[in-house]
Amino acid sequence: MRSVSLDRGRAERRAQLEELQFDDHFAIFRGRREPVDHWSDLLFQSTWWQDADRNIWRLDELDTMRCSRIYGFIAQHEDETGTRLAWESTHGPMPRGAVAFDAYERGRAQLLEMVSERGWIHRTDLMVALQRRMRSLPAVEGTCFCGYPVAGDWDHSACHAGMEIA
Repeated sequence: MRSVSLDRGRAERRAQLEELQFDDHFAIFRGRREPVDHWSDLLFQSTWWQDADRNIWRLDELDTMRCSRIYGFIAQHEDETGTRLAWESTHGPMPRGAVAFDAYERGRAQLLEMVSERGWIHRTDLMVALQRRMRSLPAVEGTCFCGYPVAGDWDHSACHAGMEIA
């Protein structure tokens, strides 16, 4: 009987964590992830990377050398990425309604100010997560390589860098 309640507890905990991992860039529903149109859409999250073949990877599944190559690739494209994000923010659809429009304008102004600074790309969520992985740390501070938050009542002894989560 006890194993049934432990399994149910783990399933509930996993479901809660999947909800926490949901972000605007990937629709995560029971482990399914949808690819983005361009890698720059991933800059403001710290969990996923999509390669040229549109394969989606958890950053914690990638080794430090691959994270280093991704980091270098993104850093090389800083100027054109800033131009792309600025263009998309000024030529995209505009929200309707005063409150939505005001929030959009504030966000766009912050984005345009950010991409105008030299080295802005190194402060994005994705680049910070890649820096952590290059130091052999989990991509997101406060989480384990398995993607779960580090908590005293959870055993992470079997977790390691590069582990794949089904």
